[in-house]
Amino acid sequence: MTLMNNSASCTLADESLSPEQQLVSEYYQHQALLCQWFATLFAGELDHAHLHSYLEGQANPLLAELALIEELLAPVQQLRQAINTLSLLQHPQLELAADFAGLFLSDARHSPAPYASLYMEDRRFNGPALVRMQARLTAAGMAVSEQLKEPADHVSIMLEYLAHRYRQLAKLPTAKAEAEVATFVAQELAPWLPQWVQRAKNIDTASQFYPAVMALLCAYITT
Repeated sequence: MTLMNNSASCTLADESLSPEQQLVSEYYQHQALLCQWFATLFAGELDHAHLHSYLEGQANPLLAELALIEELLAPVQQLRQAINTLSLLQHPQLELAADFAGLFLSDARHSPAPYASLYMEDRRFNGPALVRMQARLTAAGMAVSEQLKEPADHVSIMLEYLAHRYRQLAKLPTAKAEAEVATFVAQELAPWLPQWVQRAKNIDTASQFYPAVMALLCAYITT
């Protein structure tokens, strides 16, 4: 987890929801799970257990579901191909860790560093996008985990915040909250993710796993 939630949470019992409300709740719960999955992938390198789960095909049901959305079909196929070729690497975990470092931990002048501020407004570290994200976290009673030690506009933090908002919508989908979430996606994520994905194409990687995940996230957010 990249964020800590300092506010108390509560859930609506399923029996308190009408069938229509239950469908809406399930939709937002699913969106929250997707955002949490993406956030985890960009928060740090894959450990042995998670790598093994991909090699064993445990992501197949999720990818099959995403592939039902026409706009996501191509990036899903790209990710499937990347996962299928992981077993061809001599040292998959080490090589993926090197890819992660080359893409997300290297000199931001040449790599696709995962910070919104580098792609928005004046394109510098700690820019207005960071200030806005910090304000959102404070308003939500959230704080960046000390384990991550990243600015609030890191993509994994932004995605975990979005997952949090989707979980709130699953409990109480008000028009105001839905509009706030839509504005966050449209103004704080969608504008810079295509540039981020494009920059990854300039980096040589042992596997296409992370570029494929980036492309899928971009398609998911901008669709």
